[in-house]
Amino acid sequence: MSNLTFAEKRKLEELLKMKSGYVLDFNNRTFAEFVRESTGREIYDARYDYESGSKANRLRAFWQKEENGVVGKLMNDMLDYADRTGALQDACRLIVGRLLHDGPAQQSNMSSLRDQQSSNDQQRSQALERLTEEFLELAAEPNRNQAGLALERLLNELFGVFDLRPRQPFLVIGEQIDGSFELDGQIYLLESKWEKHPLPEADLLIFRGKIEGKSTFTRGVFIALNDISPPARDAITRGKAPSFFVMNGHDLMMILSAAMSLTEFLRKRVRLLAEEGRVCAPFAELMS
Repeated sequence: MSNLTFAEKRKLEELLKMKSGYVLDFNNRTFAEFVRESTGREIYDARYDYESGSKANRLRAFWQKEENGVVGKLMNDMLDYADRTGALQDACRLIVGRLLHDGPAQQSNMSSLRDQQSSNDQQRSQALERLTEEFLELAAEPNRNQAGLALERLLNELFGVFDLRPRQPFLVIGEQIDGSFELDGQIYLLESKWEKHPLPEADLLIFRGKIEGKSTFTRGVFIALNDISPPARDAITRGKAPSFFVMNGHDLMMILSAAMSLTEFLRKRVRLLAEEGRVCAPFAELMS
């Protein structure tokens, strides 16, 4: 079964207009054909019977019965079919990205894992679940300035959950710093941007200047929720050794869903930066 959370299901249901029992503009025939072509599954099979048997309820049963990869494939195809833009669509894309890159569902053995965890681990798990719901709400927030400010607070709390001694946003001689944290005795500056499109090189060059203006041993992490553009990747490594690496929205979703701890993620990225000068790296590569 997939490990879609309640908050994630609500977002998908809203985008797919499932409240009335329908799914987008599908009729019974086109719904069955779409699911079959996307996943090879027969949506009108008895295993997907749920309550009224409407298209929306059959899709809910599909979420319950199928694994993350299958559910992610179908949802990705449906988002392409819906062909919409906006904050809700962006939130659903993050959910789909997590499903497609996540491993097998973890909720089935969640209770046995929690029995073995210490009280600190239990609190961390609960905090991550809450932060995931808050993050998805922010992804659908129409006021992007407000969402950006709320994201800074969420990130500060996330780094605190992993005992990384985060610092709130602060000013240095009129220069805005979104925050900082400590990892293995080293201080890292933090910058976050939640723009609609991949970031251009200008934002990254400004952040590099902030780092270089502090000390020769200062490093940084740039959180670009919608990633950075290919020209930006080239610009921040051209002629100079990179002093920071980029973390994107998919990375953040995977950490919030406990696919990897934030501490482990940061250590792997720091090693790639130090050994290979890598500013960007796919999350799947870190899992291998």
